[in-house]
Amino acid sequence: MSDELQRMLDAIQLMHLAREESKRTILCEPHREHQVRAAVDQAGAAHIITVRPSAACPEDKLIVIDENALEAGSREAAQRGPMFPWMRRLP
Repeated sequence: MSDELQRMLDAIQLMHLAREESKRTILCEPHREHQVRAAVDQAGAAHIITVRPSAACPEDKLIVIDENALEAGSREAAQRGPMFPWMRRLP
């Protein structure tokens, strides 16, 4: 494979990684879902921002979540095991 082709492939992989890592989820009040989704669409960010309604969202607030980071944190926590020895499962 030529050096130029390898550089192009590396650049494509980097752009894909940046796009995946920039994805976010916005939680909003259920009655504001269409308004928030329209704003995201107007900004041209629908490919990286997911809008989800949530009754748990505080009034007049938006909650932005990095789901990839949450998943990675959960995996790391599962690998470490319980924080406290007494939290281990009994046989």
